[in-house]
Amino acid sequence: MSDVDSRIHELARRVRGIADAGVPEPIAVPGDDALGELEREVNRLIRASDARLQERLLFAVGPVVVFRWQNREGWPIEYVSPNVATLTGYPLEEIASGRRSYASLIHEADLPRVFEEVTTNSKAGASWFVHQPYRLLRADGRALWIADYTVILRDDRGEITHYFGYIMDITDQVEQMSRLQAQEQVIERIGSPVLQVGRGVLAVPVLGGLHGDRAARMTEDLLSAISRSGARTAILDLTGLLEIDTATVESLLRTSRAIGLLGCRCVLSGISPLVATLIVKLGLEAQTLTTVATLQDALELALRS
Repeated sequence: MSDVDSRIHELARRVRGIADAGVPEPIAVPGDDALGELEREVNRLIRASDARLQERLLFAVGPVVVFRWQNREGWPIEYVSPNVATLTGYPLEEIASGRRSYASLIHEADLPRVFEEVTTNSKAGASWFVHQPYRLLRADGRALWIADYTVILRDDRGEITHYFGYIMDITDQVEQMSRLQAQEQVIERIGSPVLQVGRGVLAVPVLGGLHGDRAARMTEDLLSAISRSGARTAILDLTGLLEIDTATVESLLRTSRAIGLLGCRCVLSGISPLVATLIVKLGLEAQTLTTVATLQDALELALRS
């Protein structure tokens, strides 16, 4: 076999490897003749194929699923990364074949909003956008919350031909956020209840955050209770106060002064080092504030009086 024949044989072997979705080794020393130019181009093709293969492998596993949808009704799927089977429970062949459109995977309650977001951003000339989280339905009927980063592809005339979507399951994060919001709503409903804890003694456990309307409502409820009951001592217990800033401390001190104007002594319990620091920072350390470490200490002080 001549040298030229051998080189042509090697070129053919490498091209077959690329056609079979492999990445053959580059030709070590391309020649300087006309055949060498072809060898260098094949080497360039091998490097490009290797880069594309690495990109495909990147999305073959892991949490991010890649879609390419046609800009047609229902968003027919042209390409999807292999890990779609793990995400959706559907076989890769069923989705990659185009038999199942992307729109058919979206929860029917979320589909109008998703469609509106695609339409709005497409008309605005965006090159990419981020959806608000929405739900996909798995093959077993379970709903997944999805984060979707979509890239818009246009042709030379500016017409949209395709959408690329990078989607990820964020169900755990959404459920955790829902639990936190539910806890906040419970705290908001509970508010800061005014409790009769002894004869002539009221106590208000301050839970969660205290600001704005909630602070005003707590003060109003407490002052009304003092007026009705003729209480001599009102305890503000700050043990459960989660959010501390200067505005919160100022609000508490205004409440304390208002209590005093009704002839009732205000006792602050459960003061943290941060609250104490803010009181000093506000220059209020010289004011008459009755403070104790715990709610139990406050009750004992009130009942001794």
